[in-house]
Amino acid sequence: MKYILPIVMGLTIFVGVALAVTPYVLDYVFPIKEGVIRDADSEAAEDALGVWFLSPKANFMDVEAARKQTKEESTAWFVFKVKRQAVERFIHAKKLVQLDLDADILKDMFYSNAPPRDWWHPKALMRTSYFKGVDQGRTLALIYNAETKEGALVTSIKPKVK
Repeated sequence: MKYILPIVMGLTIFVGVALAVTPYVLDYVFPIKEGVIRDADSEAAEDALGVWFLSPKANFMDVEAARKQTKEESTAWFVFKVKRQAVERFIHAKKLVQLDLDADILKDMFYSNAPPRDWWHPKALMRTSYFKGVDQGRTLALIYNAETKEGALVTSIKPKVK
């Protein structure tokens, strides 16, 4: 009976250390490939957009999302449908500025010449301007068509250099 408590305590400590070390071991054994574009679950993307747009009750529809991570940059692409009020709230909250949209911006910022996925077509929104800003180190670029209630959002962040 007197050995049970030390055995249980030792087992608990061992399990705790094993759980703490497991992510590092798995990352070493099965590293995540860099530069691979990964699709996001559309329900999770809808929830994330709702939180990010400060509109948890906004009805985001037809959400598609993808993300690419490299050592230099992490980029995410979103397409969605939502009412104008949610987008206006997002633009004001993030202090985005409206800029002219030209072919170079579409090519460089919105990757229109090499879309990450088949659903990514920011040109199809047929806009002449876009909104751009920085939020907590993340660059945001948004094209929104109020008539069709469709939007395309690109976010990118560069890791901090230590």
